[in-house]
Amino acid sequence: MLCNSVLNISFLLTFICPVVIASGSPNLEGYPNQLKLSKFTRVGNKLYHFSRSKANWFKANLICRSMGGYLAAFDNQQEFEELTDYLENEYSTYRWWWISGSDLDSEGNFYWYRTGKPVIYAEWSLGQPDNAGGNEDCMHLWYSMYKYRMNDWNCNMDAFYICEAIVPSTVMISRLDE
Repeated sequence: MLCNSVLNISFLLTFICPVVIASGSPNLEGYPNQLKLSKFTRVGNKLYHFSRSKANWFKANLICRSMGGYLAAFDNQQEFEELTDYLENEYSTYRWWWISGSDLDSEGNFYWYRTGKPVIYAEWSLGQPDNAGGNEDCMHLWYSMYKYRMNDWNCNMDAFYICEAIVPSTVMISRLDE
């Protein structure tokens, strides 16, 4: 019976179940903070939620988690441009948007909140990050020099925010001898 259920743990595949076939399954049952897909929009290969209200960076993180996602992050120029092109086409260029990066742990060293990995691709506004006032530790997008760019800003300020859906991988397990 155990080997016929949807599992998230590959350990069972190797050590407990007899010969199995694995296939992808979008089943999200039991996933904490179950993903609310209806609130997300596909942009490129990712799913995003664009807030209609403002919150500080910390609250925005909590709201994204409650939706089954995290504040948005990107690993390369293509992901950044897909997201910022969408913002330019769909929203006012006067909005500021929280994203996941911060240097809360180490000034000047920005990391993505969800993964803890360093921000590798960054398209900062001119002269940024500057830690103005000594308290700008969170990343947001703003429209500067005719396109969206990154800036560091006080985490306690309110801005719109972008959540990114993190869809868990699940595997459907079945026995070959059935």
